[in-house]
Amino acid sequence: MQILESYLRVALATTLNIIFYIITVRRFIWLEGRMFRGVFRNWARRFRYRPSSFVAPHSEGEIIAVVKQAQRLRVFASGHSFNRAVVSEETLLSLDNYSGVIWKDTAKKQMAVRAGTRVRDVVKALLEEGWAFEALPSHDAQSIAGILSTDVHGTGREWGFVSQSVVALKLINGKGEVHECQPADDLFKAAIGGIGAVGIIVEVVVQGVDRFNVAQEVAIVEISFVEQNLDKLLQENEHVSLYLFPFSDKCQLNIWNSTEQEKSFLGPLREFIMISLDALLAAWLGNLAAYTGLLPAISSLVSGIKRGSNIVLESNEGFNRSIYHLHQELEFSVPFEDSFTVCRRFIQLYEEMYPTGLPYATFEVRFTPPDHNRTLIGPGRERPNAWLDLVCNDSIGFERYYAAAEELIKEIGARPHLGKYIHSLDSAYLASVHGQYFERFQQLVKEHDPESKFANAFTQQLFGFDS
Repeated sequence: MQILESYLRVALATTLNIIFYIITVRRFIWLEGRMFRGVFRNWARRFRYRPSSFVAPHSEGEIIAVVKQAQRLRVFASGHSFNRAVVSEETLLSLDNYSGVIWKDTAKKQMAVRAGTRVRDVVKALLEEGWAFEALPSHDAQSIAGILSTDVHGTGREWGFVSQSVVALKLINGKGEVHECQPADDLFKAAIGGIGAVGIIVEVVVQGVDRFNVAQEVAIVEISFVEQNLDKLLQENEHVSLYLFPFSDKCQLNIWNSTEQEKSFLGPLREFIMISLDALLAAWLGNLAAYTGLLPAISSLVSGIKRGSNIVLESNEGFNRSIYHLHQELEFSVPFEDSFTVCRRFIQLYEEMYPTGLPYATFEVRFTPPDHNRTLIGPGRERPNAWLDLVCNDSIGFERYYAAAEELIKEIGARPHLGKYIHSLDSAYLASVHGQYFERFQQLVKEHDPESKFANAFTQQLFGFDS
């Protein structure tokens, strides 16, 4: 009965998400956490709690006042979280009312936005000026501050992180002091990927580029082909990612390149249909096959039937995939040269554990270049990386797989993405994978939040003190 309820929860929630997305003309996205009647729920409704105090300030001055008065404080905007980073022991501060464009500099193609502005709304404001982000990650439902606080990445030969498109940011620390930070500043680097431990990002200056189209190619190919040609694929294309599937020797190869071609007829609609179909199949068919033991038998069949596509889209339409099924994510980075060795180990782990009753899972692989120096503890820092995202339907059994996966992460020394699922990883582990950068991060936290106002149980676990 529990499995049936869990299965239906994922399937029906995914279906409703798509229906609401259509009805609200792409405004409602089930990727956001919300406060409702005094109770906070993260986007997947996996955890909920009632903070002692909830505030949603409209101005920088109000935010400063809240920081100075609070003893414990955590911040959220879109609430697109897979862990308890936003759980507050006292005050929960929402940035929903602190959003919108502050100023634009047309000569420099720069724009300052408030922290709670959703990335999709920043995109819209840029497009109105004839500008765009250089590239984007998988979806645009997060706030601009949230996407920087977790150092969200995309995939690319030269481009990898949203923080690369940031000229400056403004931050309010635990003393209520306002700091304007540049990418070369250590405080900037502590804020990027620091999940709010050094302060609240309240303003972001975005660097735009001239708006452009991308040619998106999706193909189903043999994994062996990608493994043999990965270097060539990355050299010849601007953006490459993969979806790997358990019990299958095929994978989905995704390629994006900027282009002078005109946008495809009904391109956004075609993309929406493909994404929605993928989400529905993962939620309804994937989980059904997983829980009935049929996944090994049908996985290769399904990947063989699935067809690719070629569409030219506006860049923001091509880079993000806003419709997701109800799922969980555990993600980490490893050195690029270990890409397929690591992928095989985690897929094999899933296949070995599968008879214990695991939900449907896919494995997304992305790549980032070696020169990322805008973070201290972001997992993509200063080396060419492969990122493996273990995407499980949010239903019974995913915790067992993630527990085993975290042990394997520790064994291989992978760097965890702090915006995704984390349970057993702690400060000792982060110190082992980040070394002197982690020490510098801890120093900055102590300096800018001496009273541990931004601390909660999750940050204490990760950073080793009431950070």
